Amino acid sequence: MIRPLMLAAVLTMAGPALAQTAPAAPAATPQIDPARLAAAERVATALVPPGTYLRMMRDQFPAMMDAMMGQMMGMTAGELTGTDGAESDVRLGDAMAKADPHFRERMTIMSRVMSEEMGVVFDKIEPGLRAGLSRAFARKFTTAQLTELDNFFSTPTGKAFSADYLATFMDPEVMQEMTAAMPELMKAMPAIMAKVEKATAHLPPPPKQDASK
Repeated sequence: MIRPLMLAAVLTMAGPALAQTAPAAPAATPQIDPARLAAAERVATALVPPGTYLRMMRDQFPAMMDAMMGQMMGMTAGELTGTDGAESDVRLGDAMAKADPHFRERMTIMSRVMSEEMGVVFDKIEPGLRAGLSRAFARKFTTAQLTELDNFFSTPTGKAFSADYLATFMDPEVMQEMTAAMPELMKAMPAIMAKVEKATAHLPPPPKQDASK
């Protein structure tokens, strides 16, 4: 459960840019007007200035993970899964500490190492994300609209908004709501997977992997 949570946290950071980056354009897609693309690039750069992800991973990720883990560790198994049982009142933090006396220290180290290493990775891929975001904006908005956005991001209010746009997705208020939604997600998963199984029932079972390879 913990490692998927860490991965989810990382994807949360990349999500806004990834979600707004258009898929690879087909070969027949018309070329984007250079002036329109230039305006889109200014908007994308305002929203994702160079070094944004590196700073987020370095300065915010560890604190965000500490907050998420603290909230989760205070929840009971019943609250997380929406089930009742003999162990439903056991807090996750107590269960993890019993299973691994070094759990807290292990998670702190994991968070620190991930923030350092993922910061390097995101710093490398950030230009590509910004380029994709620029192309997506150029195809979704007119030159006039992009110019208006660019003008807005040049104002004091626009600069204040764009400077904290991505970082807001890691704000404690946002992360608290994401963590609070986990019990509902866990509760819904059995029914979701049952529907997936029913929808794929007509397919043959997937080939078994050869363990010797």
